[in-house]
Amino acid sequence: MKPDELAEALVQRGFILSDAEPRPPGPPDRPWYVSLVLGASGWLASLSGFVFVMLLFEPDSTGDFVVGGLLLLGSGYGLYVADREGAFFEQLALALSLAGQLLLIWAVGESTESAAAAAGFAALMCSALVFALPNHFARTLSALFACIAWALAVRLTWWGEDALWDQRVAVPLAPALVAWALIWLPVAFGVHHLIGREARWMATKANRIARPAITGLLVALSIGTWTSEPFAALSFWVPTEVATSWLSLWPLLGVAAALFAALSAYRLQSRALIGVAIAGALLHVVHFYYLLGVRLVVKSYIMLAVGVLLVLAARHMAGRLEHEATR
Repeated sequence: MKPDELAEALVQRGFILSDAEPRPPGPPDRPWYVSLVLGASGWLASLSGFVFVMLLFEPDSTGDFVVGGLLLLGSGYGLYVADREGAFFEQLALALSLAGQLLLIWAVGESTESAAAAAGFAALMCSALVFALPNHFARTLSALFACIAWALAVRLTWWGEDALWDQRVAVPLAPALVAWALIWLPVAFGVHHLIGREARWMATKANRIARPAITGLLVALSIGTWTSEPFAALSFWVPTEVATSWLSLWPLLGVAAALFAALSAYRLQSRALIGVAIAGALLHVVHFYYLLGVRLVVKSYIMLAVGVLLVLAARHMAGRLEHEATR
């Protein structure tokens, strides 16, 4: 049933008034894989735009970066408002807005000489853009980038930049667990809160913000732990002098976050987000395997134990779903 037919049926049954405010137009109905390709191309275009501005105008002060960033971000916002349907202008607006954000983050990093401050500013800016940008996909990306920037801000503030590059930085167990919980438990709570109250906001204007925000938060839970430590994640070697760093547990905790994202995506009946969560869980397992500096036999035992727990959790969830279906 089409939305117009549904609205007409609701009017006939007296659920809504005939002169009620018409349903606001939603985002273009594209398959998820098309949106993924468009987002990737927009991100690459934004990097090209950033490099173009740096080479052409050669900004050498914080003010130059701020002015350039605001101009690009404002231009992207204007294109979003001018044409909400065209794919070309949508991609151009995405590229301009992302390039503007990069310039503003660069300005903060240059003025403060602190990567943690730049990451914190990026988290605040992207959180604000979730509410400010008038585009569904741009809001989704802003929510995702806000979570990743928040994870980087906490990690850089707590352990400094060396922890991203050098695996010889010792990190005790308690701070590692507290930091991960500080980063991702609020995100998980936000997802649970929004899904639990979906019936309240899905028919209101809040749907324009809540729906893309949930999508971005679920993707962040699926891959955020890996993307918050990209250099350690891509290091498939072990230094000669490795310290005891309990940050190695983060990928394992990331598996739990990805499984929670899969369960939440199931509640939303989104196969695409379920697939992203499954892929994120597998990525975190691979990351954990290479990051943990122990013997292969110990790694095998750990993987076996995790597999048994996942099978038990799956059987428990299947039993609950079957019980609810027969009620």
